[in-house]
Amino acid sequence: MNGDKRQARAAAMSGDWRTFLLVVLAFAAAFWLARETMAITMPVITALLLALGVWPMVEGISRRMPRGLKWVGSLVGLLVVLTLLLAFLAALGIAARQTFELVGNVGPALERWLDSLGVPEPSWSEMRGSGNGSPVPTAMRALGLTASTLTAIVLILFLMLLMLTEADNWHRKFTAVSQDNSDRDLREIARSVGQKFRTYFITRVLLGAITAALYVGWLMMFGVDYLLLWGLLAVLLNFIPTVGSIIAGLLPVAYVVVQRDAGTAAIVGTGILVIEQVMGNLVDPLVLGRRIAISPLVVLVSLGFWSIVWGIPGAILAVPLTFLIILVMAHFEALKPAALLLTDKTSFEELEKYRHSG
Repeated sequence: MNGDKRQARAAAMSGDWRTFLLVVLAFAAAFWLARETMAITMPVITALLLALGVWPMVEGISRRMPRGLKWVGSLVGLLVVLTLLLAFLAALGIAARQTFELVGNVGPALERWLDSLGVPEPSWSEMRGSGNGSPVPTAMRALGLTASTLTAIVLILFLMLLMLTEADNWHRKFTAVSQDNSDRDLREIARSVGQKFRTYFITRVLLGAITAALYVGWLMMFGVDYLLLWGLLAVLLNFIPTVGSIIAGLLPVAYVVVQRDAGTAAIVGTGILVIEQVMGNLVDPLVLGRRIAISPLVVLVSLGFWSIVWGIPGAILAVPLTFLIILVMAHFEALKPAALLLTDKTSFEELEKYRHSG
């Protein structure tokens, strides 16, 4: 009898280990596949999130249109996303131009500051130069980066338009082939992900704008230059969880250290730290926490994972991708425990409410 129990226990442990190894292998395969197919998977996932975000508006417009003009809703959705992307690129361009100007102006001051610390550094012109000082390699790299970025944006917009245009057809297909409630579950996942993505995006913009206004007001009191740059960085970097706000706060402090003195920088840094603590630990959880409900630890791990897989786009998409994965797993009984572990919920009843919430 005891021998049978030992054998059963050994078989159970062996099964657990096999399951664990299969999960590890599946995770490694998914990691490799996502990284190696970034040129395809990243635009597809981004287009899907954007399409889900504007789908209620598209559906409302299409419903009011004659049969031959149903495409107008998809076109309006595309134009809304395009407008937002153009605004983002414009802000990025202004920040880049201001950064280039700042680098040119702060170079001599940085040399003097490093010299005062006894740190041997080559001249600023040597640091900026490439080869014999020709700016051509830098310009070519910038041109290549711009071309690849525009290509990715065009691909994302094209895929999103196709998704919006064919949404009804795919809905009818899933209805025809589904044998149970899988079609209903699919619509529920799409609705919930879209609502949470809209909430996340709008809240991030608003919180970033408030943080930027507080930054600018505080830095203005000390006569710090490049206020537009610090404000734009506060908004743009706010989309990168935790790390983005830290970088946005450290950059103006570093600028004050070089241009002014350590005492002023300490005062400026203290004020920025207070702003970040209030916005990050009080306002952000109060406004966004219950809607997104992802564990802070999971957010950091997700940020690191997707940054390794897709770089900066992965860092920006880390939170939306995480709640997309959570909501998909929450609709399957076998995966609900894993979904619960990824959220800040403590029971399956709370997970169910989160799954159905907007």
